[in-house]
Amino acid sequence: MKSIRRICAVLTGMVLFGAGLLKLMDPVGASLVAGEYFNFLGLSFMAPLAMAVGVGMALLETVLGAGLITGVWPRLVAAASGVVLGGFTVLTLVMWIVNPAMDCGCFGEAVHLTHKQSFLKNVVLCVLWAVACLPFRSIRKPLKVKYVSFWIATVSVAAFSVWAMLNIPPMDFTPLKPGAMLMQAEQTPSEDAPLLSICDASGEYRDELLARGAFLLVSVYDPDALPKELEGEIYALSESLRGSGITPLVLRSYGESENVQSFNSDRRTLLTLNRSNGGATLLSDGIVIAKWSRRDYPSPASLQDLLSQDPTDAVLKENTPKRLKLQGFLLYVFAVLLLL
Repeated sequence: MKSIRRICAVLTGMVLFGAGLLKLMDPVGASLVAGEYFNFLGLSFMAPLAMAVGVGMALLETVLGAGLITGVWPRLVAAASGVVLGGFTVLTLVMWIVNPAMDCGCFGEAVHLTHKQSFLKNVVLCVLWAVACLPFRSIRKPLKVKYVSFWIATVSVAAFSVWAMLNIPPMDFTPLKPGAMLMQAEQTPSEDAPLLSICDASGEYRDELLARGAFLLVSVYDPDALPKELEGEIYALSESLRGSGITPLVLRSYGESENVQSFNSDRRTLLTLNRSNGGATLLSDGIVIAKWSRRDYPSPASLQDLLSQDPTDAVLKENTPKRLKLQGFLLYVFAVLLLL
């Protein structure tokens, strides 16, 4: 029976830990989910706190998951995780009944569940939690070394969270992820293909411009929050691409850019295109090749190198190392939690 209880605790912890880590990897996405919940609950006035709440809840899930996996502070972790799972279950039940037009955001952009699936998932987790933690007095105390593994994992996750706040996600699960082809670039456009819609200053849609040719798109979804010095960097980047065959474009949620050709697009679309406000995205014949944050603009030589390759090879070359590093980090954290 003790083994069954331990297995249930580890399974529950791994789901919470993985779900939290996926959201921590994409703090902008976590803030969007938190904002949608605020709107659903009639708390729109809390929108400025969406980032803090989204990241905070993701961090709480991750820490509680690590606590269940390692078994540290058994009664405290059991009680806290029970409250969180119970709250999630009630909330997803309400969402299943009301059926709002939003995603639960349980696993960030990685896995999308219907409201019914999300509720059933939480019911299963509550059952596993009950088997593992009830009654509290029967929970077994962990080995002292597990406190060491818990803190190593927690500090590692905290450092990862800080890194994620300064960069774009190492794995992209959005519709405009690297390798995706835009709807307007397909010979026979399909409804499930992503559409990157842009319009000029007169309001005329110019989506067809992105279907052919090489573009470096700098997406500014929040112009007021863009650092002044970055405007100069964007101009310098566009000047460095002069004569290279790569067309620099600035896509803004509103307003115009000085000295660089710019178009307007929907804010949510620009957030999907690149999570960094002022981030760059390379597009070749309607295929998304690679993305960079505003702190890591590519050089013209590296762009030319990517464009000289087959699009599939270019996508793999630029994005595979990022995925491998993330997978290595995940293996390291789970090894610390499970094996130390």
